[in-house]
Amino acid sequence: MEMGTKILTQKRVRAALGLLAAGALTVSLMIPARAYADEEETETVKTEASQASEVIFSTDYPGVTMKPGDTSTFTLYITNTGSDETNVSLSVKDLPDGWSGSFKGSSDEVSMVHVGAEQTREDSPSLSYSLTIPEDTAEDTYTVTLNAKGGEVDEDLELTVKVDAEEKMIGGGDFTTDYAEQEGTSGTKFSYTATLTNNSAENQTYSLSASGAPEGWSVSFTPSDAGSATSSVPIDAGTSSTITVDITPSQNVAAGEYPVTLTAQSAEEKLELPVTIKITGTYALTATTPTGNLMVKTYAGETKDVTLSLQNTGNIDLNQVALKAQASTDWEVTFDQDTVDSIPAGQSVEVTAHITPAKDAILGDYVTAITASNDAVSSECDLRVSVQNHTSWGIVAVAIIAALVAGLALIIRRFGRR
Repeated sequence: MEMGTKILTQKRVRAALGLLAAGALTVSLMIPARAYADEEETETVKTEASQASEVIFSTDYPGVTMKPGDTSTFTLYITNTGSDETNVSLSVKDLPDGWSGSFKGSSDEVSMVHVGAEQTREDSPSLSYSLTIPEDTAEDTYTVTLNAKGGEVDEDLELTVKVDAEEKMIGGGDFTTDYAEQEGTSGTKFSYTATLTNNSAENQTYSLSASGAPEGWSVSFTPSDAGSATSSVPIDAGTSSTITVDITPSQNVAAGEYPVTLTAQSAEEKLELPVTIKITGTYALTATTPTGNLMVKTYAGETKDVTLSLQNTGNIDLNQVALKAQASTDWEVTFDQDTVDSIPAGQSVEVTAHITPAKDAILGDYVTAITASNDAVSSECDLRVSVQNHTSWGIVAVAIIAALVAGLALIIRRFGRR
């Protein structure tokens, strides 16, 4: 009996130990499964959070300084990092008493704007807020809050306005170009790409002009958003305009350096941009006659004087210009000066050519080539020389022919009756 009781007790202990082992195994299997489920749930929350849209309402210059009675324009941007698009209404909070403002899209007043999916600053529609403060505004620092609201979007943008009766500008404007010095030959059109920046808190219109350019030069200004040249350009506060400046020197300008000052002037400031144009040397020579007529009439064996015009059409003085001629056999061509010492740029010098045809030259047209040259340039003109008979010999010939005709008629009349 005692032995049986002992065996029963041992069986119960074993059973209890088995239950404990089974329970421990179950718990050990459940803990990793629950941990995995918790981790998966956490990752899902993180993924959903990362995909959530974020709309940002911003401006480049949220703080400005204005004087009483001024109007300032804030360029606004709305970006969206999500894949959903929406429409948002625009409104103003905390606008001080007597102050006024409006939202503008391009040139129209707007109250709502569309926000595209994954919209960047570059994709943001043209949007601005124009703020005007009264003339009697006390000097202080004020806050204006703009709001964009729609769907799940509710974004505020705070603008800080410091009112200072003496303040007119946030900063001076800039008028710059990357390449202020250029060089080329006369007749070349020089083109500068300039950037005009309005750093003030107000929209401004700048008058464009140039000074220092010699007479006969032309200067034009063409903004990148304009189709033609203009004398003024409007620029919003805090923005820039790219302007192409074309400078064309006169055709016969002398070689050298020419400083030109480009000016952009508004009601608030005057900006100057100095540029330099270097005209390099151009050699050019034209040999002709003062009238341009290259036809000459003369007689065999007699000298004909022909005036030649040597024109320096370049922008550098020509020195030691020699003259040569090529004519028919036994013809003689000389000049009153075989070499011209100097022909100033843009001017001309006249010389005389003495042309003597051969004594036995047959009647007709001949070509005499005149060449003017120095070490840098050469020019040739062809004179058409027409050799003719003297008029007196023609009269004699006509008289002889007339006498022969009269004699022949007399003979026919006398002997024709027989």
